[in-house]
Amino acid sequence: MIFALDIETIPNTSMIDRLPEPEVLLGNLVDPAKIRAKQDAAKATQVEKMALDPLYGRVLCVAMVDEDGSSNCPIMPEATEDHERAILQWLFGEYLCNPELRLVTWNGNGFDLPFIYRRAMALGVSPKHFGAPPLATWTKKYGNDRHIDMMQAWGGTGGKDYTKLDTVAKGLLGEAKNEIDVTQFVEQMKTPEGRSEIVKYCIQDTALVMQVYKRALGTLF
Repeated sequence: MIFALDIETIPNTSMIDRLPEPEVLLGNLVDPAKIRAKQDAAKATQVEKMALDPLYGRVLCVAMVDEDGSSNCPIMPEATEDHERAILQWLFGEYLCNPELRLVTWNGNGFDLPFIYRRAMALGVSPKHFGAPPLATWTKKYGNDRHIDMMQAWGGTGGKDYTKLDTVAKGLLGEAKNEIDVTQFVEQMKTPEGRSEIVKYCIQDTALVMQVYKRALGTLF
């Protein structure tokens, strides 16, 4: 039972007030207006990066694609804890609980799986309740028995080659990711059409991961 997994995330705007004060290097600046402008720019950058931090972001959607290309990708209709919690419960209850499951990701060790499990922790969702293993089961640095991180398989176990999925997919498959502005997800998710575009984007990414995995079988592992 092999499935590729990919997630998309959004900032949790209710957490903006809990962000730590950004470090701002003022140098010799003394003009209050220029200082304020630098502080505002640092804060804006911090807010932009919230979606990448499980303390300040949310799981917007999770795509699962099998070897035949069949897919599932639930997406939050609204950015609430209840909707996010429901997606995580679905993932743990339908997939991660299965002892026969083998996951394939692109940077799943570094991002997707830690983000999923840390959001579960924040929302009080227990993997154990669904019979799913803890995070450490999926993110072992060596060994591909339960999870193959294709970015690491491509770049080597040293983890220093952060080649983008789009780069490898174009080079190996002649295919590319769909173009989308991920910074607009919060606005896009407010309409059925926008949510459909996000789901399409996430599934395409996940399908590319599965195709790269299939190409690597018998060569990289």
